[in-house]
Amino acid sequence: MSLRTTALTLHAFWCARQRRNRAKTRARLLRTQQRLLKQFLSGAAADVPAFAALRGEPLSAWPIMDKAALMSRYADYNRLGLTADEAWAHLNAGTAPEGYTVGASTGTSGNRGLYVVSEAERCRWLGVMLAWALPDVLSSRHRVAVILPINTRLYETANESGRLALQFFDLSKGIEAQFGPLSAFRPTVIVAPPKFLTALAQSDLNISPARMFSSAEVLDTRDRQVIEQRFGLTLGEIYMATEGLFGVSCPRGTLHLIEDHVAFEFEPVDGSHTLVTPIVTDFSRTTQIMVRYRMNDILELHETPCPCGLPHTGVKQVHGRCDDVFRFPDPAGRLVSITPDVIRNAIVTADPGIADFRVIQTGPNSVQLELQTCTADALRSAAQSLELLFEGCGVHPGIDVKSSELLSPTDRKLRRVMVLPGARNA
Repeated sequence: MSLRTTALTLHAFWCARQRRNRAKTRARLLRTQQRLLKQFLSGAAADVPAFAALRGEPLSAWPIMDKAALMSRYADYNRLGLTADEAWAHLNAGTAPEGYTVGASTGTSGNRGLYVVSEAERCRWLGVMLAWALPDVLSSRHRVAVILPINTRLYETANESGRLALQFFDLSKGIEAQFGPLSAFRPTVIVAPPKFLTALAQSDLNISPARMFSSAEVLDTRDRQVIEQRFGLTLGEIYMATEGLFGVSCPRGTLHLIEDHVAFEFEPVDGSHTLVTPIVTDFSRTTQIMVRYRMNDILELHETPCPCGLPHTGVKQVHGRCDDVFRFPDPAGRLVSITPDVIRNAIVTADPGIADFRVIQTGPNSVQLELQTCTADALRSAAQSLELLFEGCGVHPGIDVKSSELLSPTDRKLRRVMVLPGARNA
């Protein structure tokens, strides 16, 4: 156990708890955020070539960036001057510059994103995570199981801190293959994608975690119901990505954005009056600078404060990705956008027996609907529900239907609604 790691993590934990506890009102939270953001924009944020000319400028003056910009000029966005080629070489060799960690996303969208963080940032990430997800970590020993398709040094920090017994379970080896080792580990806390938690809930495994968090994938309402009913608890969520840690659920189950560490702006999603895409500025990161970074996520925000009393913005649901918005031409040739949440609702309300499905835009004006073999008799009603949805939007894509076993992928995120690469301009 590293004394430095423990000290840095505990300091981050204490600071995060203090910030959260002091944020009694929305106004006070935003004052703290703006003070820290101003310090960041005048200091660390401008220490990289991409932003050197903007030091001290208000956030609105900084350009919006995205993954394409980051990866095309990677060296300009990190203070090490590390190029993308150098970062990939480190990642493939299992190495990193001394005192730093290099990692990458799972590449759900087909292009993986890189990140480089310092030891202090790893500890800060863990401290903030614990302050929100396991605030009793100083008084209780937790056994945390993390089940994901890819491990990172971020999770290893937890073991180094000495406060947690954390074990990583490699989901890429199969869902059921993890049941035996998981039972032997006897976790008190489980962090996993909803596809794994649902399979666990439907198994006869004798396991009773005190807390569970869904992460890495869209959490559908039906999956939540199955998991909570099986384990008799309120399922939490952890909203994080390659770009950072953005939200953790409160005890009531509301996913709150961690606005005392990240500033959020929101853009409306085309085709919806209620959905937004976040633009994030993480003022806790000082190695790879993320200012006004446009995420690919689709969020639905709560319109009223959470009864828990936290003034941090609540997320009603993470609905998917902007890449998974269907777009079809209407009779006049104009493209009509249909968001994943609307498509998902059309399927699950078509027949109460539908537990799993895939709806895929396969071409400029074509869709594939797939249900499990055991619910193949619901294909007709599900297809009719989709047709009604599309007709209401003024579009008429062809719908191909099929049934299969619908095995959940273990090496990537589960996406029930998705657009095939090139489908919009095939």
